[in-house]
Amino acid sequence: MPGHPNEDQVNHTLKEVVDELLLLWHGVFYTRTAEYPQGRTVSLAVLPAVCDAEGAHSLSGFASHEHTYFCIRCLLPKHEIHNLKPETWPRRDLEEHRKLASLWRDAPSIADRDKIFKEHGLRWSELLRLPYWNPITFTLIDSMHMGYLGLFSTHIRKIWKMDAEKPKSGEGHSQPALEKKRKPSNLFLREFVLVAKEGATSRHVIAKDLLEVIWEDSKNTILPSWIDAPPHNWGTKSAGKLSADEWKVVCSISLVITLIRVWGYKYQHDPQSRHYQLLLNFLDMVHAIQLLNLHETSSQIRQDYHSLILKYLRTVLVLFPDVSLKPNHHYAIHIAEDLELMGPVHAHNTPVFERTNHTLQELNSNKHLGMCCFDEDKD
Repeated sequence: MPGHPNEDQVNHTLKEVVDELLLLWHGVFYTRTAEYPQGRTVSLAVLPAVCDAEGAHSLSGFASHEHTYFCIRCLLPKHEIHNLKPETWPRRDLEEHRKLASLWRDAPSIADRDKIFKEHGLRWSELLRLPYWNPITFTLIDSMHMGYLGLFSTHIRKIWKMDAEKPKSGEGHSQPALEKKRKPSNLFLREFVLVAKEGATSRHVIAKDLLEVIWEDSKNTILPSWIDAPPHNWGTKSAGKLSADEWKVVCSISLVITLIRVWGYKYQHDPQSRHYQLLLNFLDMVHAIQLLNLHETSSQIRQDYHSLILKYLRTVLVLFPDVSLKPNHHYAIHIAEDLELMGPVHAHNTPVFERTNHTLQELNSNKHLGMCCFDEDKD
């Protein structure tokens, strides 16, 4: 099917699945099984919805990340996305969600549905027919898309503005007179980092000169056999887009090795220097994502992750006052809740499903929903 399915197409497919799930929720008796010759009652429930943000929002009836109410967990409006005090975020309520979703479903016209969706950022999902389904807690935030393709990619490409065509790397200052143009909303964050000085240099933290050093270090780095190296010239147009695994290697291995050597050793006696602060901020992000993706979790791990990700985001807003945080940055704070509810992320992240999606996308299709055509045997 070309493009992305709309809400009618999603619910049309979900209806058939939910009809079966409702039967299994109450229990279906099988007259005979391999282990139970006298029969066995089987009950089944579906809990987590595991997919990327776009798919998750569509599946569970939430608006996209472009909507005012972009988050599946709270009602923080998008214009307040720089609010990094989670205790002040208004939480979504399941009873209210079901009420508004039912209003959308029962609306007499498309215009009424659009009005409800625009105002509240949600619609009916067939999954709400399941008596146990909680879209607020069961719709998970995927660590791969949020972390590797989200935070890592955004930090290097958008915040540091990596550009292989620029000859010289700089300190990444936002404006020549950053001190004078500081955003009032970020004033309380000054304690975290030295205020940038006048006379800023290039906005591109990573340019051709530093990339060449990183590439050379990567050539001399021996990776374990189970880790695939990214393209040798990653960061250039000819290398193309990096996959999630490639961003993982670039940020958690290659850049850590080179930047500690190039920035860390050089400025270790000047911890307030711009490059040293950039390094510490970057390492906070990497450390947080490493904790998030451990194959175990605990209250201490979740607390450490939460502290690191907040420290990282607050410092980003000080180092780069012109940067606007993305929904992924907000989701990165909420995802600690998934660790507590569902356990380590390796049990519920998307790489295995992405590989299946890739296989399905390689199949020939007539691009018509609900129809399948096969070439006749020409032998």
